[in-house]
Amino acid sequence: MRRLIGAADTLIYGVVAPFGVLYVFPRFFLGLEQSLDIELPRVLVLKYAGVTLMNLGGLLAIICAVLMHSRKGGTISPFARPTTLVRRGPYAWVRHPMMWAGNFVLIGLMLVYSSPLLALWLLIWSRFSEIYIDRYEEPYLVRVFGDEYLDYCRATPRWWPDFSRILSRESKSELSRERQSQP
Repeated sequence: MRRLIGAADTLIYGVVAPFGVLYVFPRFFLGLEQSLDIELPRVLVLKYAGVTLMNLGGLLAIICAVLMHSRKGGTISPFARPTTLVRRGPYAWVRHPMMWAGNFVLIGLMLVYSSPLLALWLLIWSRFSEIYIDRYEEPYLVRVFGDEYLDYCRATPRWWPDFSRILSRESKSELSRERQSQP
């Protein structure tokens, strides 16, 4: 029964939270712009860039969810206690790639609609995310995983990928493979 409730909570969180953040609030701000007669010209290139970002955000969210569920005990729901720390894929680049996924979608919406109020919503959402991560999620993960999570925090940036570290790690693994293949 407890497992069923956890699954229901995850489903609700997985549908309701993104629906609110990525549909309800943007629709509200777009309606407000219409009421206030705020209209910026829409640029076709920005629209295509926005659609591309929205698709990348959706793909990133799917990849993150699959990684979480493929690792037993990984969870995207804040209601379920994780038992496995996921450090692969996008989680090797930043600690919160699901937030990136949502931000890609919001930036895409902002570009598609040329919307200054969606830019305001993106700033509000980004600040809320920062507060939530800083005051709830990361302290919770430290309590659950202890030193393992602290090591992950030292090795992996919270928000902005360190591409020099990523590239050097990849080149080290390529060098290692080359050495192993040589007689």
